[in-house]
Amino acid sequence: MAASGHDQAAATAAPGAVTAPPTERGWRPRSLAGRFLATLVVSAVLPLLLYGVYSLRGMRAQIDEQVVRVFLPQLALDHGQRLSDHLARVDQACAVVREIARRALDSPDELDAFVEQVELVPDLLDNLLDLLLLADPEGRVVYWQDGQRLGPDSHESRAALIPTHVTDQAWFRAVQTGGGTLHLPWGRSALLHRGLDHRSLDPASHHLGVALDVPRPTGRPGVLFALVRWAEVQQILDAARTVLTEDAHLPGAEVFLVDPSGRIVGHTDRSRYGLALAPTSLAQALQRQGPAGRAEFVDAGGAAGRVGYAACGDDPARQFVLGVTVAERELFAQSEAFARALWWTIAASVGVLVLWSLLASRTITAPVQTLAAAARRIAAGDLAVTVPARGGAELAALAATFNQMAGELAAGRARLAAAERDQAWAEMARQVAHEVKNPLQPMRLTAQLLQRAARDGDPRAPAIAERLARTVLEQTDALDRIASDFRAFAGPAAAARSVVALDTWLGELLAACRGLFASRPLQLDLLTPVPNAQLALDPRALSRVFVNLIQNALDAAPEGAHVTLQATTTANAVGLAVVDRGPGIPEAQRRHLFEPYFTTKTSGTGLGLAICRRLVEAHGGTIRLCRSEPGHTEFAIELPRLDHPSAG
Repeated sequence: MAASGHDQAAATAAPGAVTAPPTERGWRPRSLAGRFLATLVVSAVLPLLLYGVYSLRGMRAQIDEQVVRVFLPQLALDHGQRLSDHLARVDQACAVVREIARRALDSPDELDAFVEQVELVPDLLDNLLDLLLLADPEGRVVYWQDGQRLGPDSHESRAALIPTHVTDQAWFRAVQTGGGTLHLPWGRSALLHRGLDHRSLDPASHHLGVALDVPRPTGRPGVLFALVRWAEVQQILDAARTVLTEDAHLPGAEVFLVDPSGRIVGHTDRSRYGLALAPTSLAQALQRQGPAGRAEFVDAGGAAGRVGYAACGDDPARQFVLGVTVAERELFAQSEAFARALWWTIAASVGVLVLWSLLASRTITAPVQTLAAAARRIAAGDLAVTVPARGGAELAALAATFNQMAGELAAGRARLAAAERDQAWAEMARQVAHEVKNPLQPMRLTAQLLQRAARDGDPRAPAIAERLARTVLEQTDALDRIASDFRAFAGPAAAARSVVALDTWLGELLAACRGLFASRPLQLDLLTPVPNAQLALDPRALSRVFVNLIQNALDAAPEGAHVTLQATTTANAVGLAVVDRGPGIPEAQRRHLFEPYFTTKTSGTGLGLAICRRLVEAHGGTIRLCRSEPGHTEFAIELPRLDHPSAG
């Protein structure tokens, strides 16, 4: 019978292999303190959060019910009724004056009595009207009086605006023709003000006009004309806002009055007088709703608001809508404050629970944390660490095992370090022996040849002796170079620096290299000299870098090498490029160029480029191979400028 997929997987597992525990799905607190904290949060904070959310929703619903659904519409309705009552009182007072005016027009001798009787009408020219005018049937103005609230200093200027005849006034002709009472629309009157083409922000400069016929027993009637004092209407709007700001604690609330066209004829913000109701969403909301109620809108800044409104007035010229607007941020300020207090309480509760869970779990987790910290120190290389055996039998046994493991690791590292030192010395000895053996071989052969010639009496013995001398000198020079390479690689980098001008040093370097390689087929050029750049360097040490690169170019192209030195500068560094037109460096060899003992030549120590890198880096610079292909091999050297603040 074939094994199941699980059995097959178990069968293929290596014997003794430790299998990883199955991955747990979902989030779960990993530490003991985390689990303890999660338990406290669920048992204490979650009920508080649920209670707060429930209470917050109930509070918002209560505000919406009591304030938005009831208070705002009722406030608009009450003060709209006050406005209607005020206008009705004005109409009643005007009707009383009309009856008095009938006797004055029938008998001119009664005009003085008319003036006295008008002054006896309560509040007529004090709080109700700003102008009262009586015209006889021919349109002659037989009486006029401005309101007592108007400034007495400007009485003469107002008198200049009162005409002697009003036959050209539309309201006079309309009332004489149709009779009854004519209500004129809201605005500014030419009988009291000049410059009617500009928008006034003063409520006292606006009025409602009323024209009434004054019947006579025979003939055409006279006309009584009055301008209703609009400042009294503004006081009704201000009183409504006082209720909102002082009683309801809604300082941003506004009260407005608009006519059927949507024009603002009254507003607690005087700057809105005469403008169209804004925002558009508010005007549209009032148009869609009935004569009284509530609505929502969004202002120009994107903030939501609520409005309660009520219609007032019966005559088409006196039909208005009184509205009360409140921003939602103020309306629900108490609920928002409660929400902030709730979140702060929850945050404080979580903080207290976190502190408590840490303190409660510390006695359990401290030994484990000590063990984890010791493990991290071992991972960082500190194998001398030990942990105290505490926290119960199980944790004490774990600590003892850990300390034993740390001791074994320290002993193993000491043995490994000793083995690495032995290997390094063996490699160095092997390389030195190999390099020294190469120059000794030709000297031995030449010496043996000289011995044989001397023993055999060969006449060529002097010539052989001369050749032996040259060979010894040449190979001694080779041994000296080998010793210098090993000394330069193993010893400290050159540090005898001096300040040099880049152009001057490059010129001297170019002359020295041409003299050094005078017997070799070498063309050496310098491009783009850089004036005013200064470097702090060891000229002898850095010259060795360029000599090594030129030597490598000659070795790669023995028939002749063309090497170019190119200098560039940036804000804080000097770049030196060494370019030769040789055959290039194979791809496989490029990554090993700067490694010690790596060479592609049959002679040499393989330390040249490694020494070059050490010397350049000792000057705070870098050296790298930028490009290598047949005809173009480029090494780039970058050194810090001394004349830059960051150079060091």
